[in-house]
Amino acid sequence: MDSLFEIVDIVKTIKLKSSDLLLSDTGRKSQAQVFYEKLVNRELHTDQEAAQYFFKTGTTDFRYKNLKRYLKEKLLSSLFFIEPKQNYGEYDREYIYCCKNMMAAKILINFGTRETGINICKKVFKKALRVELTEFILETARYLRLHHGTRTGSLKEFNYYNKIFKKYQDIAMAESLAEEYYTILMLPYVKSKATNESTSKKALAFYELLEPYLKKFKSPLLHFYGRYILIISHLSMNDYNQVILHCEKAIKFFESKPYGYNTPLRVFLHTLLLSYVQTKNFPNGKVAASKAASLVLVGTHSWYVSQELSLLLALHSKEYAEAWKTLKLALDHPKFKFLSAYVQERWLIYKAYVYFLAEAGKLEIQNEGDGNRLWLGKILNSVPNLSRDKRGLNIPVLIIQILFMIIRKDYDKSLDRFEAIQKYCSRYLHKGDGYRSNCFINMLLQIPKGNFHKSGVARKAKKWYDRLTSAPLDLANQPHEIEIIPYEDLWGFIMDSLDSKFAH
Repeated sequence: MDSLFEIVDIVKTIKLKSSDLLLSDTGRKSQAQVFYEKLVNRELHTDQEAAQYFFKTGTTDFRYKNLKRYLKEKLLSSLFFIEPKQNYGEYDREYIYCCKNMMAAKILINFGTRETGINICKKVFKKALRVELTEFILETARYLRLHHGTRTGSLKEFNYYNKIFKKYQDIAMAESLAEEYYTILMLPYVKSKATNESTSKKALAFYELLEPYLKKFKSPLLHFYGRYILIISHLSMNDYNQVILHCEKAIKFFESKPYGYNTPLRVFLHTLLLSYVQTKNFPNGKVAASKAASLVLVGTHSWYVSQELSLLLALHSKEYAEAWKTLKLALDHPKFKFLSAYVQERWLIYKAYVYFLAEAGKLEIQNEGDGNRLWLGKILNSVPNLSRDKRGLNIPVLIIQILFMIIRKDYDKSLDRFEAIQKYCSRYLHKGDGYRSNCFINMLLQIPKGNFHKSGVARKAKKWYDRLTSAPLDLANQPHEIEIIPYEDLWGFIMDSLDSKFAH
């Protein structure tokens, strides 16, 4: 059902009447038309609900399967009517044009309407050549050289398209190689956020293999993958100063192009924004955030990435009201429920940290009521799987659990959590690998040892606090999602909450 929702959300932007897509022979609304409208209005949410509504049965009913298949086929056919929005970059608009028209040309040629199909191929070829869309340059050049070699007999035209085909064949090979290297590097990060020295060395070796192609060709796709591979070599070691340098070079390269390459610009701006957050260069971070926001469509995955980084920027720069505003905007958008479970969980953890700021008296937020705060209890009472996610969301979850218990002075209940956090620290965190988290967790472990007494805790935690401050965030060997609010700031809030008398 999720894939159907995704298609519906795209198709409804075409602004065609549902009857234009799903005509009924009787003049009345067909089941497919009703199904479409109920999906648009979110009146049906699951296959079970839809099957029950239409047939009073379950999802295995062949009638429901046929209805769903028919609707999906009709909606997919309607994608040919999509017109890219104006805030798409020209590269993205031309890509969609080429996709639609190349498919139309191939269908026409397959049905023997060669002249019309070839004329469309020529138009696609010109647009693809103008914005350097290698895959469509190759495909149209292949059709056109065959056409002139076997139909018109024009040696001049054949030689022209054959020369273009061979040139872009080399470019396509370089693009494919760069894509392969990029994929190899990204594969381990799908399941783990850990930084990795071997990844850095591998990325640098890949970049050196690609460097001759990068000097020879100016293909946008090649330079996107190639330049990002170089950035990965530094990003995987959290060398943010080098990341900033190479992001700025990449952005300059794509901005020098005569057409709007929004996708690569957005990726490099997001990486640049992250680096500015980590290096505490907040003014430049705001500039990068603003530029990135202008390149994304609201509600898309890229928009949520932009919002996430803007949230981290606000939290690290202590602009907590702005953080709350950004959080609400992201969570209240109707597309939030279509994000993956992992991404939704991450956003709810961010929300828990923002609520902690309210508990600590650093932010005023609107009371959402008990019903809407069930999620907070779920996070605070959950027991993370320590073996399955050694360096993922466990650290911020364990930390926020402790923070809430301390700020609420629930000292007795916090003792069990201290045992869990000590176990995690001893097993999974070591110097050079999540070092700042290791230091901060050890600082938290001193709280019960200091009997929840401000001066006692400060004295016992001093060794770890000094180690934390000697390892600044920009040099920390940990992914950015871990330290949602700088640990120095969190420690200050906790120390402010402790009493000057011993707890019993």
